[in-house]
Amino acid sequence: MMRMAKVYQEEGNYESAFILYTKFISLFVEKLPKHPDFKTAPQADVSAIKKKVVASFASAEKIKAKLKERYTAIEKKRQEEEKRIQEELARKQAEEEARRKEIEELEECKRQEAETKWLEEQEARLQELKRQEVERQRQQEAAAAAAAAVAAAAAGINSGAPPNFLNNQIPSAPPGNLSYIPNDFGGSTKLVDIDSQPAGTGPIIPDRDLKKNLLINDGPSVSSPLPSVDRTTKPPAYDHFMSTGSSSGNKFGLRDVIIPSDLPRKFLVKAEHNTLKNIETCGILAGKLRHDAFVITHLILPKQSGTSDTCVAEDEEDLFLYQEPRDLITLGWIHTHPSQTAFLSSVDMHNQYGYQAMLPEAIAIVCSPKFNETGIFSLSIERGLVEIGSCRQKGFHQHNKTPPLFEDSSHAKTVDTEKIEVADLR
Repeated sequence: MMRMAKVYQEEGNYESAFILYTKFISLFVEKLPKHPDFKTAPQADVSAIKKKVVASFASAEKIKAKLKERYTAIEKKRQEEEKRIQEELARKQAEEEARRKEIEELEECKRQEAETKWLEEQEARLQELKRQEVERQRQQEAAAAAAAAVAAAAAGINSGAPPNFLNNQIPSAPPGNLSYIPNDFGGSTKLVDIDSQPAGTGPIIPDRDLKKNLLINDGPSVSSPLPSVDRTTKPPAYDHFMSTGSSSGNKFGLRDVIIPSDLPRKFLVKAEHNTLKNIETCGILAGKLRHDAFVITHLILPKQSGTSDTCVAEDEEDLFLYQEPRDLITLGWIHTHPSQTAFLSSVDMHNQYGYQAMLPEAIAIVCSPKFNETGIFSLSIERGLVEIGSCRQKGFHQHNKTPPLFEDSSHAKTVDTEKIEVADLR
């Protein structure tokens, strides 16, 4: 845990480092003192742990300050971005409002121009009607005067008296009652009684309040919809389930485990002697944390004893003495099935639970020389870890196979760029 925390701290992954330091402090300050064997633990070990706890407190405080500074900067940037978005939205709304008003003013101007033009046309039409009426009256009066003159002349001839043309006067025609004149207003054939109008009044002009019912088409103005802003697109948060803050794309946030492609071959070479005897061989997978991924760098074969279907490591303190000075992290285990296919038996699943409970990314590699198979497995997060963790049976026993308790390790990647180092402690 401390190794991983230091690697995260060196790589600048302060969030993951802070989580691990906090877990370490909680483990040794709150949990271990309650263990029944804690009081009988060697004093030298207790003192060493206390020193690590003190150092962890100091490291955690430094990281906390850096995280606070980082989060403050992120929040400031977020607020600035939010302010920019709001200002941009306000600017677009103002532009849209100005555009809408401009369209309304243009439409109003068009309406006024059309109304003025219509009124001018109606005024011109009425003036033309008036002129025509005056001309018609003049012609009628002239015709009546001419008829009267002819009648007078005829009367003079019949009476024997010569007509009186000395003063060159023509008697005026008697006033006629021109009761009806055509009115072409609006294309109507309605007749207007001139005598019914008050004296001295001009031509009838349509009321301005009727303008909306005449030739002007008041269509509704159209404005574009306001732009919409999606507020749901915020930066995604890290998934901390079974993780220390990794941004891995794995379903459960597991970090990748990098496996050198030559690992199975070198392991089978070391296991060949036991394989020929139909005896299982096991090894420990160890490595380092690099850029938020675990890289298997070492294959350690401890002292062990095995049968055709079991393998047990012995003198496990030798493993610790080998890994500690090299800062190696246990990343899983590997073993052979000399006469069976590659799978995890009930005993294998219980062994795998111990590794995976300590490190969720831990894997189990099973090599089957007889069937030329190699499987890379993990207990399923949703069911395997739960059922095996609660099982108290020992040895080989039955478990429900549907749904399966183990699965292919989707977070394990085999690469050719890494090479494995083999340490045979047998």
